[in-house]
Amino acid sequence: MSDSRVYVHAAAALGPHGDSVRAERRIFSEDPPPLELRELVKRVVGAPLRQASHLVELAAIGSQLCLQRLAFPAPENSAVYLGTGLAEVRKTYALFNQVLPPGPGLASPFDFINAANNMAAFYVARLAGFRARNLTVTQEEFSFEWALKLAHDDLCAGGLRQALVGGVDENSQPRAHHLRRIVLRDDQVMGEGAGFLYLSVEAQGARAELLGVRRFAPDMVSAMVRAWRRPDDAIVLLPGFRLTAGETAAFAAALPAARVHDYLTHCGCFHTAAAFGLAALFDDPRPGLYLHLNRDAGGRGMLIGLRILK
Repeated sequence: MSDSRVYVHAAAALGPHGDSVRAERRIFSEDPPPLELRELVKRVVGAPLRQASHLVELAAIGSQLCLQRLAFPAPENSAVYLGTGLAEVRKTYALFNQVLPPGPGLASPFDFINAANNMAAFYVARLAGFRARNLTVTQEEFSFEWALKLAHDDLCAGGLRQALVGGVDENSQPRAHHLRRIVLRDDQVMGEGAGFLYLSVEAQGARAELLGVRRFAPDMVSAMVRAWRRPDDAIVLLPGFRLTAGETAAFAAALPAARVHDYLTHCGCFHTAAAFGLAALFDDPRPGLYLHLNRDAGGRGMLIGLRILK
């Protein structure tokens, strides 16, 4: 029986330079150059993914790295919940250029197939050999948060015992073209990447506990944190890309001795950057209470609570 607790057993974050471990992470202040992933796919997956899109490659690498870090083989009844804010940007753009004037009017079969927004989740499940539910979730800035919440709630309800949850988004060039799909300030880097967490109701061997994913108003955060915090917990705040510096400072000031961790310097801004930020914590895991906060363009907020265990 489930004790209504959900635990993290493995994690992997793939950044916009092909980085997947702490030693490879880079801090950058400008948009990253286009990333070629074919060799990394062959090294991580074990074989090339012929005709796979860039988004599929990001998801395949991130998910396989996460599963390879598990201390046990993932059962085939593991569910997949994948969040993506924009899904197949590049392949969809290529498809439109082919079928609309002045294009030839005929679409490439592989571009047509890859433009389907659930292809990344399909590849994640197929490569892992999973045969349980497989969901693609898109909710703009909260695409990963809602995928994570669905998985957390399903695990707590006893509907399943384990799930692979991820977030993945790609960028596109030029920047002005991409900014038609995501609003960024001039000082924000246009990022991309993937992050995956393997969740289970089994406590033994867990690396962290997922405390919850909740909607919030700014004046509710302190009360929500008090419900989660233990007396010896260090608090680390991970601000999402929609929070301003002033908002981040206000949240940090309202929490006792909170430290701010700006993971966006390693991945840039994209709709599911939260997945990268949480998964990258396990590059160098330190015990404590970690809080990811973000809001969307309409001002609605989402909070993720995670406790890394000793």
